[in-house]
Amino acid sequence: MKIKNRYFGEVEYEAGEKIYFPEGLFGFEEQKEFLPIPFEGDTDTMLCLQALEDEELCFVLLNPFRFFADYNPRISEADRSAIGSSRDEDISYYVIGVIRDPLTDSTVNLKAPIAVNYRTRDARQIILEDPAYTFRHRLEEAAREED
Repeated sequence: MKIKNRYFGEVEYEAGEKIYFPEGLFGFEEQKEFLPIPFEGDTDTMLCLQALEDEELCFVLLNPFRFFADYNPRISEADRSAIGSSRDEDISYYVIGVIRDPLTDSTVNLKAPIAVNYRTRDARQIILEDPAYTFRHRLEEAAREED
């Protein structure tokens, strides 16, 4: 199968690469199937999450653990059940980023990560109860944490 993407042009993919959001993403509930496309090699540091039903819709995802070492999302049993896993090792987390120039002005949404069951490819965007996480957490703060 093929889809056009604004960053990579035409991309070929297999059905097993898709991620399925039964409830969609917040604000985009009608979009259920997405394709994660790495920006570099096979790493999941930064991904393009391309909607398969709307070629114009894509999001930049970041692996939060690569930027915020102390990030610790705790999700409810209902959220775990919705993606089909009670085991932490089956779940990968990503955050939606707004990338700006310079990069330190960019923000990520640590409050509402995307949880993906990597075995079933089912996913859900969740809202964390932890008040330490915000919807617009600056990447500049991650750079300071590394110093």
